[in-house]
Amino acid sequence: MNLPVAEIKTLLDGLATNLCNSIESGDREKALAAQKTFTETIATLWNTLEVSEVDRKIKSGLRLVAGWAIHELPEQVLDPVNDEKIQRELKLFQRSLIMID
Repeated sequence: MNLPVAEIKTLLDGLATNLCNSIESGDREKALAAQKTFTETIATLWNTLEVSEVDRKIKSGLRLVAGWAIHELPEQVLDPVNDEKIQRELKLFQRSLIMID
């Protein structure tokens, strides 16, 4: 299976930026909607990657991101106290996308 890596990276970067911007705007409903889209996209991609032949090192890094996005982020985004932490995690996520080719 040949995944369109450049397109996936662009999509994920855009979703992360959208979530950061939504959080910064202070509009909790917008942030929740952006988080839901981000999490659903990561979950879908993870399910695809889990059954594909991807380098084990890349897969292990992606497993960490997927775990955070799927299991922790939905709870964290509910409380504005977590906004700075979420934004830091998203920036780290965006920087990590550079390592994927």
